Amino acid sequence: MPISRIYSWLSQENIGPKARDVSPKDRERVFFLLSQMFRAGQPSEASLRTVAKSFKSENKEDIYNALNSIAYKVSQGRALSKACELEPVLFTDVHRAAILAGEASNEMYLSFKTLQELELQKIKSAKSSKAELLTPALMLCFSLVSIFNTGLNTLPQMVKVSEQEGKPAAASVEFVMSFTGFFASNWHYLIGAIATLLIVFFSMVKTPKGKYWWDNVLINLPVYGKFLTYQVYNSMLLYFPRLIQSGVKPKQMIPIMKALSTNMVLIERVEIFNQVLTNGGQISEALEKAGFPEIAVTPVSVSEHYTAADSQVNDAMVEGMQHSHAIIARYLEEAQSFYITTISVLLWLGGGALMLLDMLSIIFSQNI
Repeated sequence: MPISRIYSWLSQENIGPKARDVSPKDRERVFFLLSQMFRAGQPSEASLRTVAKSFKSENKEDIYNALNSIAYKVSQGRALSKACELEPVLFTDVHRAAILAGEASNEMYLSFKTLQELELQKIKSAKSSKAELLTPALMLCFSLVSIFNTGLNTLPQMVKVSEQEGKPAAASVEFVMSFTGFFASNWHYLIGAIATLLIVFFSMVKTPKGKYWWDNVLINLPVYGKFLTYQVYNSMLLYFPRLIQSGVKPKQMIPIMKALSTNMVLIERVEIFNQVLTNGGQISEALEKAGFPEIAVTPVSVSEHYTAADSQVNDAMVEGMQHSHAIIARYLEEAQSFYITTISVLLWLGGGALMLLDMLSIIFSQNI
C-alpha cells in the first residue's frame, strides 16, 4: 500500500475518536443544528458538513473533525447511526439508538429534536444538582482540612503542655490525633491500594464476563438498580410511540431496544421481549415479561383492545405508550430529587460532625 494511502487512511480513521471532551452545551448545539438541517430536508452528509463548519468558525477543531469523519463514512454508504460509532464521546449508545429510531421511522428531525430537548433537561438538572450539593460538599472539605490541621499541628502542642503539667489527654483528643496521624503516615499506601483496586476493577469489567457481573450487581442494588432499569425503559417508551405511528412493527424495534440497553442484563430482558413476540404474544405481555413496571404496562394493555377503523396505526396504543412514558419520567424525576436531597443531607451531617469533633477536641485539650 502506498504511503500516501496509509496516511490518508490514518487521517480519516484517526485511530480513535476525534472528539474526546465534549461539553453538554456543545452537544446540545450539535443536536439542535442537525435537527434544523434535517427539518430543511438536507441529506445526512451535507447536514454534518454544514454543522461542522459552524464549529470550525468557533475554533472547536475536535467537534469539526468528528463531524467530518462521520460525514466521510456516510458518503461511503454507511448509515448515520452506524457511522456515529466512530465518535462514542460525541454520540453515546443512547444517542445512536435515537438516531437508529429516526432512521427506522424516517423522522430524523424529530429524533435530533428530542435529543436536543433531553440534553437541555440534563443541563438544567445538572445545574440544580450542583447548586444543592456544592455548599455541603465544600463544608465537608473544609471540615476535613480543619480537623487534619488540628490533629497534626494544634493538638500535639497542647497535649505536650498538658503532659508537662501531669494531666492526661482526653479520649476525643487521642482519637483525633490517632486518626489524622494514621492517614498522614500511610497516605501513600492507601493511594497505592486504591489505585491497584481501580486498575483490577476496570480490567475486570472490560471483559464480557466481568461486565456482565458488574451490570448484574448494579441492576440488583436495592434502590439504585431499579432507578437504572427505569431510566432505560423510559428511553424505550420515549421512542416506541413514534416508531409505531410510522408503521414500524414491534419486532423491528428490537435492535433499537438493544442499543438503548447499555446494561447486559437488560439486553437479556430484551431477548425475552423478542421471544414473547415471536411466540405470538401481545406487546403488553412482552413488556411485562421484560420487567417493565405494571403501572406502565397497564395503559398499553388497555389500548390493545382498541381497533383502528381507517388506519393501520393503533392510535390508542400510541397514546398508551406516551402515558406510560410520562408515568416513568415522573417517577425518575421524583427519585432523582430524593437522591440529591439524601446526598445533600449526608454531606451536611458529615461536615457538621467533623466540625463538631474538631471543636470538641480543642475544647477538651484546653480543659484537661
